[in-house]
Amino acid sequence: MYLKALLCVPLILAGCTQYDGALSTPKSFDEFAYDARDAIPNDVPLPDPRSGQRPVVGVKKFLVSVIHWQDGDALNDSLIQHHTVSSDPDSLRSYILAASGGKLTLDGRMISYKSGPRPDMCKSGSPMPISLATSEGEKAARASGLDPASFDYLINVIDCGGYASAYMPGRIMGVYGQAGSPHVYKHELGHNLGYNHGYTYTQCSKEGNVVHAPAGCKTVLYGDSGDSVSGGGTLYPANNRWYSGWLDTSQAAVIGRTGLYRLGVLGRAGPQLYLIDRPGLAPAQIALEYRKPTPYDKFPVSDNRVNGVWVRYTNMAGSLLNTQVDGTPETASTADPTLLPGKILKDETAGITVKVCSTSSDGATIAVSVKNEAMPGCVPPPPYIGNPGNAYNPISFSGMGSPGAEIFLSCKYQGHETKLNTRVETTGEWRVAAPYLQLGYYTCEARQRVVNITSEARVITFNVR
Repeated sequence: MYLKALLCVPLILAGCTQYDGALSTPKSFDEFAYDARDAIPNDVPLPDPRSGQRPVVGVKKFLVSVIHWQDGDALNDSLIQHHTVSSDPDSLRSYILAASGGKLTLDGRMISYKSGPRPDMCKSGSPMPISLATSEGEKAARASGLDPASFDYLINVIDCGGYASAYMPGRIMGVYGQAGSPHVYKHELGHNLGYNHGYTYTQCSKEGNVVHAPAGCKTVLYGDSGDSVSGGGTLYPANNRWYSGWLDTSQAAVIGRTGLYRLGVLGRAGPQLYLIDRPGLAPAQIALEYRKPTPYDKFPVSDNRVNGVWVRYTNMAGSLLNTQVDGTPETASTADPTLLPGKILKDETAGITVKVCSTSSDGATIAVSVKNEAMPGCVPPPPYIGNPGNAYNPISFSGMGSPGAEIFLSCKYQGHETKLNTRVETTGEWRVAAPYLQLGYYTCEARQRVVNITSEARVITFNVR
């Protein structure tokens, strides 16, 4: 598998490739070919090992150094600038701003430098000369009066046989030819952020609507069209974004109990990522996400990838490693990986079952069972609501519900009705404050809606004094 991954056309550098099948050579997509050697392992521990995160947020400075040989090269300064530091919607800068939800801004500049004659190693097409690119980039920076150490990220571009590589995690990448699109920079920066090339579980056993994973599945390299470091041209996956500190606790949570959950659309408000722990097992967690088309996720509206729930097994430690589940193992392609409504993932080894109940433009409803417990139904139960009893204005209501669900309250007194609504936090808690209520005895009905399914009402009575 690894050997086959190395058999790429060395002069092609832009876009991405999709890998279908365990031993097939990665196919060229937008003229970029994958090579497993481009991610250079770098032993940098997590800032806080307990967190499972490597946050990269705020404003980070990056320098793009374009090194020209005296005897000529194929590098196009204006195109490289367009791909990296420009405000073009598809540039590296714009891509990272979108993927991070505004949490990470790349403040970049580009310099051009005339070096010496083309080294012999570049004439022979020596692959991935990151040391040469780094040393030439340092010369370029200092010739411009810049200190390379003052930049958070360094992108050094030389014409030297093609390919690209980056330290993982790290702050330096080398690009060894003229890229035809910004993808190579997005891919390699993913390695700098700590993202490994991912895998795909294929040929998993299937019984009716139930897909069994990961036991018995075949593992292949790449094939993940929703991950720019693993076979796709999209924004980074949800758990990658959490790992980099781009999702907060209102957007990501660990599912610890059996229940019904709302999974929102990736990149929008609300829960965008659910993780399910697999204690004592590797991979350590299951990651769930739901996408809709964006300028970066250019899937047709009827495509499997924007109508079902994406499932990835993941380890997030010194670096991040994903293995997506092919949710339609009956097809030969990995371009239809999600679990569509009615489909079930069953992980017997971890005692976890995930069912996709429904999907809509606003999110997906998922039923999750942990510890081999019975599966919950797809209709949400009435939410729990605390009874204020004898209370004084202002009245605050709180309770528990399905994470991500909408809560609807209707409180009535002598023909007057007060309506309130809020959302359940990823913790399962909700609260909402009422405006001034007239004094008297109220009857209040509480319902919850998970995506497009609404529960029955839970009724309480209380006295406003």
